[in-house]
Amino acid sequence: MLSYPPPRFEQQKSEVLQRYRILKSEEIHDADHIARTAALALDVPIVIVALNERYRHWYRAAHGVPAEDMDTLQEFCAHANLADDAFVVPDARQEPYFEREPAVLGHPNVVFFAGAPLTDPDGKRFGTLCLIDNRPRSLSTDQLGLLASLADIVSKDICICSAGRYAVQDLINVEEERCALYDLAVTDPLTKALNRRAFFRFAEREIHRARRHDHPISVLMFDIDHFKRVNDIHGHAAGDEVIIRLARLVMDNIREADLLGRLGGEEFGLVLPETPAEAALQLANRLREAAKALRFRSGEGSFDVSISLGVSHPYDPEADIHPSLERADKALYRAKRLGRDRAELISSSAWEEATIIQLPGTRRNTDAA
Repeated sequence: MLSYPPPRFEQQKSEVLQRYRILKSEEIHDADHIARTAALALDVPIVIVALNERYRHWYRAAHGVPAEDMDTLQEFCAHANLADDAFVVPDARQEPYFEREPAVLGHPNVVFFAGAPLTDPDGKRFGTLCLIDNRPRSLSTDQLGLLASLADIVSKDICICSAGRYAVQDLINVEEERCALYDLAVTDPLTKALNRRAFFRFAEREIHRARRHDHPISVLMFDIDHFKRVNDIHGHAAGDEVIIRLARLVMDNIREADLLGRLGGEEFGLVLPETPAEAALQLANRLREAAKALRFRSGEGSFDVSISLGVSHPYDPEADIHPSLERADKALYRAKRLGRDRAELISSSAWEEATIIQLPGTRRNTDAA
């Protein structure tokens, strides 16, 4: 079902991240408790999950590792990625392979070193669960089995987190595509106002809501005075800029619930829920004045524009938007005939008996629009 206002991608993305934050955020998913458990169970001061580089930026599990030693120990533990099974090095100082390592020769003075590989369900290694002590020691067969079991827990935790992160990113991508498709379906590509079809659809919904709750609603139509002259003198690119900036000006001056639609060319419609006709007329006047303050430039020089507006509102028993739009359109063309750069309000349902409430115009001109 189409909704208004249209969904905004950043808001939808935020909602997805909030809903699945435990799968996405390392700040909420605390894997250090696994390292603390390993340290308590195996009675070692330092436990670190040493990972391949692609995992390090989002998964961290360590116990007893000062921040300044993290990189050094990660580099030292990278040697363990060569092991296919759980292993123990009782005293690294006595092993030719390790005896010249900076972490052994100096701080943090690694002596005992043990580890078990971390693997995905396909058996691919992506890191090692490492135990470190600064004194010689060994592990019993049961302790070595416990180390392997803990490594399996860490492996599954990383795989689940990784799958969760991909799932959340997939959801974000779906929301981005959905918002983009929604935008294509309901908005005018030039101005980002509602396109004609979406405008009428949402307008009908607002008419029914206003009738159901007996709330006021107003309809406004406007277009750009002498727009053909703009295109003829300054070119169609300048004409497009006028339309774009005018639409942006209107969007900046209406509420989120108000409906702005581009009905064709330089003609726009506005539906204003919860708005009496007199308040809509005041808005029309503000838009008219704001439009005159816009300045444009082209190769032919600088120029400005004005707009003419017509205001109406639905009457009982009208069930759709078309009659009030027709009255607003007639009021708009009356504004054109009376000199442009003005707004007209039809205050009764019958055009023949309509009272035109005029806003002061700045000039009178009977040229074509």
